[in-house]
Amino acid sequence: MFASGGYDHLVHLWNVTPDLSAAHPRALSIKHNSVVQALLSIRDSSHKLISGGADCSFNIFDLASERVVNSIKTSNIVYNLHSLASSPFTTLVEVAHRDLQFEVRDHRVVPESPVHRFGYSCQQVAGRFIRGASLLEGSSLFACGDREGMVRVWDMRDTRQTVNEMVCMEGQKIVQVLFHDSTRILACSSNHVMLRSL
Repeated sequence: MFASGGYDHLVHLWNVTPDLSAAHPRALSIKHNSVVQALLSIRDSSHKLISGGADCSFNIFDLASERVVNSIKTSNIVYNLHSLASSPFTTLVEVAHRDLQFEVRDHRVVPESPVHRFGYSCQQVAGRFIRGASLLEGSSLFACGDREGMVRVWDMRDTRQTVNEMVCMEGQKIVQVLFHDSTRILACSSNHVMLRSL
């Protein structure tokens, strides 16, 4: 199985045949008023699918009961969603801001304000094609690139300042950051990949 979302404002769950010769979609009862830009599969007390969109919200859909169990409004358009090692009940949300681009939300409650916000100052929003990454095994690190080739790394236990800022590809947009292990990251632009030590 896999999930997809898009410009039709719908989220589909696809069943794939064992021989991979066909896939059959089924629309889930998740309501978005704009394009669905991010999906995240989680397991807290049950298997859930989180969908985030340009409608400044994300929905938490319980796969067993086939219903939305929480709808949370964000401060702006949702670009990406990430699991955090600290708790299966929290999600890091990348939103469209020129500062405080990241919101940590607790899905057990529906807060009016985010549990925690952090980020960096920039001239324009990062856009949905820049994606950060969290290190999920035994760490609390989160990293994200920007439009100028810089990668910033935060320790989620104290995000008042970065633990590292490094220029990886000066003048190039870093579209994806991945943790290779706890000491190195992969930074990807549209045409380069670089492995850097933290």
